[in-house]
Amino acid sequence: MQAGDGRYNPLPVSDRLDLQAHPDLAARRPWLGPLVVFALFFAALATFLNRAPVLYDTDSYYHLAIARAYAEDGVIDGVPWARFSVLHQGFGDKEVLFHLLLAPFTALETPTPSAGGRWFLALLGAAVAALLAFLAQRPLGIWGWALPVAVFAGSQPFLSRLVRLRPEVVALFLFLLAAWLAGRGRYRLLGLVAFVFTLSYTAFHALLGLCFLWWLGRGWTTRRWPWPLLAYPLLGAGLALIVHPHFPHNLVLWKMVAFDFFALKNVLDVGEEIGPATTDVALLRQLGLWLFLAALWLAGRARPRRPDPLADAFLIGLLAFAGLYLLMARFVIYFAPFAALAVAYDVARRGGLAGLRRPFGEPSGEPFGEPSGEAAAGSRRLFAVALGVALLAGVLPAARFLYGLASARGPVEREAEWADFGRAVPAGARVAAEWGSTALYMFWAPQATYLNVLDPMLMALPHPRAYAAERAVFEGREPDVPLALARELDSDHLAVSTFHPEPRLLRRLASDPRVELRYAAFTRLYAMLPDRNQGFVLDWRLVPKGSTLPAAGDDASLWRSYPRAEEVRLRRLEGFVDLARLDGAGDCQALVHDLRSEEPVEVRWEFAPYGRAALWLDDRQLFATGAELGAVLGQGLELPLALAPGPHRLTVLTCPAGGRNGFYLLERRRTAAGG
Repeated sequence: MQAGDGRYNPLPVSDRLDLQAHPDLAARRPWLGPLVVFALFFAALATFLNRAPVLYDTDSYYHLAIARAYAEDGVIDGVPWARFSVLHQGFGDKEVLFHLLLAPFTALETPTPSAGGRWFLALLGAAVAALLAFLAQRPLGIWGWALPVAVFAGSQPFLSRLVRLRPEVVALFLFLLAAWLAGRGRYRLLGLVAFVFTLSYTAFHALLGLCFLWWLGRGWTTRRWPWPLLAYPLLGAGLALIVHPHFPHNLVLWKMVAFDFFALKNVLDVGEEIGPATTDVALLRQLGLWLFLAALWLAGRARPRRPDPLADAFLIGLLAFAGLYLLMARFVIYFAPFAALAVAYDVARRGGLAGLRRPFGEPSGEPFGEPSGEAAAGSRRLFAVALGVALLAGVLPAARFLYGLASARGPVEREAEWADFGRAVPAGARVAAEWGSTALYMFWAPQATYLNVLDPMLMALPHPRAYAAERAVFEGREPDVPLALARELDSDHLAVSTFHPEPRLLRRLASDPRVELRYAAFTRLYAMLPDRNQGFVLDWRLVPKGSTLPAAGDDASLWRSYPRAEEVRLRRLEGFVDLARLDGAGDCQALVHDLRSEEPVEVRWEFAPYGRAALWLDDRQLFATGAELGAVLGQGLELPLALAPGPHRLTVLTCPAGGRNGFYLLERRRTAAGG
């Protein structure tokens, strides 16, 4: 079939040539460039990753922890560290193949326990770079070997995601391979890729969606509808779902991630990566990539575009991921490579680079039409200068970014701090921690259990009450942290990351006698101590509505008692007088506490109400406030009082604020009068 005869040849241009007869090195040795790129990128990534004080992104340690468990115990049926997560029983590991591939590397623990993950990530990154070089040399020849450099160095957001030990790096490799196979019509192999993809990454539906778009594009351009392009990927993905070792729990987890997540992401404490890309990041932090693509596109010939299914495959992939990138910044890891390859293949089907030898010639052996003499030399010099400027604009920011990660400028200077934390955690401890930090604790302190990991939705859906309690604690709204941990979260320890702590939570813990700080560095570890609540005044009676305050002379013996915690283990911890236990807790409530002093004593109480409150001793008002104080121990009102021998009565009026109503009254010190 001859070029220019008006008929469409479904084979890519490169498949219709005698490559061995072509003088271009990329055509004669198509494996050489990708192999060199792999070696160079592996050396660079391994050097950086092994010099970095920590792995970038806490999720990296989750994957290491799961892979280590697989290596030691086989494919586990649940995540024992996440007691309140849907992963706790059934698991449904959405990246089971990724973890199985990583598992052998976890045996490498020198010089750091995460060493195996670092080497594995270097291999993955180098494989992506080599595949980019292979795909780019088809339309650009040896100039295509520069494309991985442009993508890695020219897009800092892309690089920041590629250096995370996450399954999305494997997904990127498979997406690129799938586009290549779809463009070449290798549908059976595409089905195999779909099988591997489904076992390696959550969003297998994304690959199936791309296959559907490729099918539409092929049908639109050729008026032929290749059903194998849909059938084989569907078959591969469906088979992978069924043979998954956690079937059918993997389907439950997929449904939550693919649908429930998007319904709940605006009301949960999700990470920043799911937000849209900002203009400064999309443009300025990818300036090198944009300059490279502009230079590449302008260097192409201005001939009419020829049909090319490979070019269509990468263009459709670019359009799909560009739309996703506008919605979520994390999709830059797919957007940047597809953008580079889409431009490269568009240049190829416009006739290639002007003044530069195209590796695979023209269709049917047509002459390249390369300009001769000064015109050709000028074109080459112009493109080389533009390419150099573009790469330089990307390399310098990328180098600064990598240097910043490798030079310990973050809150943690080395993994030894996390190892120290791990040694401070008692075996069998039940630790309340935020989901974002739990990935670290799973790896460095596997002897304890935690609440949730990876995503807040995994706790919020099966355990909404526990999730609400967890958020109240870590947002500093919960006044009685020890009681909330024991009652709602079945926990006896609390781990707080100092990377972004809630100041009110730290203030609550600092002066609470029931809380003991066990470890303080990047993470603070607190133990909740039972039977350290004897100083809290908890024996109260409820003053009937409409009574005159202070209720100094009334007989309180017939009044209703304030309800203490139901369980003995909770009574050993409680300290906050919580009016939420009463009907009508949304109203102001007065309470009295009767006490008797056998001798003159001096007592120092701390009174810490949550909202508006007043306090009387007998018929004397000691304190009144109209402000919302939040019931923070250590920041309440210190009341040094001298008590004469005989009976006394404390009267408190407390009003709701911020959805809570109650107070602390804590006896800090008692001494004999004059002592």
